[in-house]
Formats: sequence, C-alpha cells, structure tokens
Amino acid sequence: MSLVARNLTKTFGRSRAVDDVSVTLRPGLVHAIVGENGAGKSTTLRMLAGAIVPDTGEMRLDGKPYAPRDTMAASASGVALVHQEITINRALSIAENIFIDRLRRFAPMGFVDFRRMTEEAQAVLDRIGAGISATSDIERLNLGELKCVEIARALSTDPQILLLDESTAYLDHREVDAVLGAIRGLKAQGVVVAFVSHHLDEVVAVSDELTILKDGQLAGTFLTKDIAPDEIHRLMVGRDLSQGLYPARPKAGSDAGEVVFEANDIAVDRELEGVSLTVRAGEILGIAGLKGAGAEALFAAIAGDRPIQHGAMRLEGRPYRPVSPVNAWREGIAHLPGDRGNEGLIGDFTVLDNLTMARPPRRGPFFSRRQALAAANELISTIGIKGEPDTVCRTLSGGNLQKVVIGKCLSISPRLLLLNNPTRGVDVGARMEIYKVIRQKASKGLGVILSSEDMPELIGMAERLLVLKQGRIAHMFDLAAGLTEHDIVKHMA
Repeated sequence: MSLVARNLTKTFGRSRAVDDVSVTLRPGLVHAIVGENGAGKSTTLRMLAGAIVPDTGEMRLDGKPYAPRDTMAASASGVALVHQEITINRALSIAENIFIDRLRRFAPMGFVDFRRMTEEAQAVLDRIGAGISATSDIERLNLGELKCVEIARALSTDPQILLLDESTAYLDHREVDAVLGAIRGLKAQGVVVAFVSHHLDEVVAVSDELTILKDGQLAGTFLTKDIAPDEIHRLMVGRDLSQGLYPARPKAGSDAGEVVFEANDIAVDRELEGVSLTVRAGEILGIAGLKGAGAEALFAAIAGDRPIQHGAMRLEGRPYRPVSPVNAWREGIAHLPGDRGNEGLIGDFTVLDNLTMARPPRRGPFFSRRQALAAANELISTIGIKGEPDTVCRTLSGGNLQKVVIGKCLSISPRLLLLNNPTRGVDVGARMEIYKVIRQKASKGLGVILSSEDMPELIGMAERLLVLKQGRIAHMFDLAAGLTEHDIVKHMA
C-alpha cells in the first residue's frame, strides 16, 4: 500500500503550519520526516492520519482518493497514528488501553472476555519486544513503557501504514532499540512506516528515505544513504552547526562555587537507598541510569513530591525537607518534569499564563498583567519561544512547549534547577538554544542537576556525572568531559 500526498496546506489562525508540502510513502520502505520544532512535521503526519483535515491539497491511497475526516476513518483504511504526547487513560488496564475503541469485539454476549483481551494485548506487546506484562498495574509503568503501550495500540489494528510522531522521545536506549527493531520487522512484512524523530542517529539507522521540512515548507526529499547528517542539519535549520551542539564548559581548575544543595544518605520508599551528592553554584551535575534506576525518585524527593524515609537534605547550608512541590518552588528549587504535557504546563492556558504561574507578579495584592507581560516577553526572547504571550500552548510545537516549561522554571530565578530530559522531543536547533540558556544561567551561579537518557547530552553538558543503578550510586565520574557512552553504560546495566 502506498500513500501519496500532494501540495498539502494547513493554516491555524494567522500561522501557516504547512505550506505546499508533498510526500510519498512507499511499500516496504521506512520514511523519516525531519525538521526543526514548528517546521510542520507533526501537522503533516496528522493530516496523513486524518487527525487534521488539510485546507488544500490531495491525498491518494493506493491510487484512490483518500480524504479521512478523522483517525477512525483513517484506521479503517489501514492508516494508524501514534501521537507524540502520552494519551494513556490510567483509569483503564493495559489491555483496555490497547483495545480502547474495540472493546465490543471481546463482548459478543455483552460480557467482556478479559482473559482473551489480555492474551491478545500480550501478543501485540511481545511483537515489539516491549518487555511489559499485560497484567501489570498501569500506574507503575514509566513513560517509556506507556509509549510502548501506545505503539501496541496502533499495531493492534493491523495497519498497512504506521505513522509514528516522536515515538522514541520517551524511551531509554533499550526501548529505542526495541522500537527500531519493530520498525525493521514491520518493513520486512511490507508495512509502510513513516516517523518523525529529532535523533538523526535513529533516522540514519532505520530509514530508507527522508523528507526535510523548514518553516512549514518542503526543503527536499532524499534517499537516506545519499545525504550526510551535516547536510540534513543545514537544510533543517538554515545555519552552520559545525561548531557543535554544546557550549563551552568552564575552564578546568576554575574556582567552584559554594555548595547549593546536598543530600546525605537519603532513601525514598524502595526506589532510592543511601544516595549522597552535592551540587555547587555554577555546576551542572549529570545523572545517568536506566528507567527506574532512581533518578525520578531523587527528583521527586528534592522537588517536594515525595518524602524521604531517612537521611537529610540541605539547601544553601540550611536543613531542607519540603512538604510539597509548592514549598520547594518557594524555596527556590525549580523542577522541569519528564512529562511536560501532564505535569509541566496547562495546554489550554496561554504562554504568558504558563510562564508566570510559578510566581505571578503582583502590584500590592493584585495580579499585575503589565509586569507579567514584560516578564513573559523577556523569557520568550531569552529562550527563543516561537509564540506570542497570548498564544494558547496546545497550539505550539513540542519543542516550543518544552521551552515554555523551561521558561516557567527560570521565571522564579531559582537557586537549584532540576532538569528531567530537558531536550526530549526537541530538534537540533532548539537543543542548541536550550543548552546555551542552561550554560548561561549556570555561569551566573545557578546549580543544575541534569537527568537524561541521552548519553551525548550528559557528556556534553555535565561537569560531573553520577550513575544510578537500582536506587543506589553505582559510579561517580569527577569529570564528564571526554567520557564515551560505553564508559557510562557499563555501570548502568
């Protein structure tokens, strides 16, 4: 089955998200769509999947007119989409989430056959090597596992064309390998796979063809083997990236600042045990580890979201034991969560609302919109958010949403910044902007703890690197510069 789209255009308000874009998906080939955040990648994919109706243009499926009015119609035609953001209903079981729109299939007599549904759900999960039991408690799944459930949901419809919008953004390296392996397996079965990714190593590893978008327009379509990564970057961002992604570290031997935060022998339930660390002003401390190794529990404890069972924490020399996230923010600890959509911002609020919600500016007892607008405009300029203060956040691209959450964190002028995968789902150009802001803030005395599943990011940004394994510190690198991914991974598994 092939899908051909010609001259697609889509406008939202005054912004033209996609302008005269054409793309062809061919049987047995994997097609990547790449570009900066806001380039129109997700919009293009959603038009192909019926989630958005194009303003102009035409699509043909196996040579026949194809104009789905919604994703259900597209699915009936053999086209399935996996969205970028998590869309799991935690009130339902894993099997129910996978077959959410087809539950009647398991209830021919009016009673749901949960055993058969669970068995079929397990078969789909095993197809992508998810390593998840369909009987597991969905509340205990991490973000990567939830994304695997979403991919399984799409595959359960036996699509002929599978569209993946940043579906590896929430996965660690083992889960990414499983998904890329599943993509290769689907290709061998003749399934058309198209995916959006900001990780060019994934694009090069698994795609046969790629389409590059820039500012909503087509920059070119190429055979992957015929174009170098540097040329892909140049066509995506329109500028030279040869100087590298990461800003320069402080010079070796430069004076370290005062200790901003320290943890001594802290424990969190069964997820963290006996962890001690310090962070100095101006320092970026990296945290590496597989999902469930303890990084999220550590962040939750520091951010006031979970209590510690024993041990002690100190903030700028004072005893620190937050009773809530609000308490932590008031103490000057800002937290960028891993799930920006559900925990980091409110999608129906404006950019201004989200940027200033952590510390709303006031004039006397009243909210000062004038001060809020000035603060929002400064953050928009500093971080490079592509949006106006009155832009509703749900209309922004993934990278710009991430920038808004980072802006909210910086709005309180924190002493300690907790970053959980700060460039997840963010393109290379936006990554450079985010890294530059983080380094600039650190150079002015901000302490940073950076947890990431992106090994190059940790190596490129951190001064010191701590590896967590099963809730304990497995290794500490006193200097992150010059490390290789192998150096880190061998302490993680």
